[in-house]
Amino acid sequence: MTSEPSNPPASPGRTAVVLGSSFLGVYAHAGFLNGLMAAGLEPARIAGSSAGALAGALFSGGLRGEELKREATSGRLRWSFTDVGGLWRLPGVLTSFWATGVFHGKRTVAHLRDLLGETDLSELPLDIAVTDVVGSRAEILRQGPVAESVMASCAVPGLFTVQQIGERRYLDGGIACELPFEHLIEDPEIDTILIHRIRHESGSGPNVGWETVANSIGTAHHTACNELHRLRVERCEMHGKRLIELDTTTPFPGLLSGKLAPLCYDRGFDSGQSATRHL
Repeated sequence: MTSEPSNPPASPGRTAVVLGSSFLGVYAHAGFLNGLMAAGLEPARIAGSSAGALAGALFSGGLRGEELKREATSGRLRWSFTDVGGLWRLPGVLTSFWATGVFHGKRTVAHLRDLLGETDLSELPLDIAVTDVVGSRAEILRQGPVAESVMASCAVPGLFTVQQIGERRYLDGGIACELPFEHLIEDPEIDTILIHRIRHESGSGPNVGWETVANSIGTAHHTACNELHRLRVERCEMHGKRLIELDTTTPFPGLLSGKLAPLCYDRGFDSGQSATRHL
């Protein structure tokens, strides 16, 4: 799907890529970024939320080609989001007596440091969406430790504990910035915003065909995100920015098995290779 105002084609060197939040969407997002590179497009900036922030950090941090594919689809990355302390925190989360989430995310931070070192966001063309817990507002991070910032953006409420960076406390960037591009609308260095959104095939995913509390919460969240997105698209058109939206449809990737990771990656790669046709 594309949505473009009637202005001349933009320079690829002034194109920002926006990677949306999605459960284990790092597979398809990594493929998308490698597909862009294969087609000759180097993004001027990358903005990501949750899985998009994770893929954007790996790519911006220097992982490309087969190395990016290997690390993004690895079981080590997937399982770094868990920890045995979750067994102790789960009752506290379910009863609301203690713990803000089941997993603490510290292993993910350590793993990302192994891959990217002690990199600061200010060194990379990368924007990470988070939710400021104290201020109850969406925020775009452009400085601060990359590993901790990515984990904060991935911290789904209830599943992960509130993430602290310095004196600030954060949760999942996808809460209000599923597709974080509003801050790019008035950026004079950017004339084209290329959005990559991941959708799941109908009939895939947990609780298919069942009406559950999780499904109801998910529907409410997506409804709010869709409305916010509509308003942001209107602002983008008012400012004359060229907006391109591309969807990649994948099966719902399972947490316990990575067998669908290569398929999700390949579909993202195909979307990335085809993206330049819209520029």
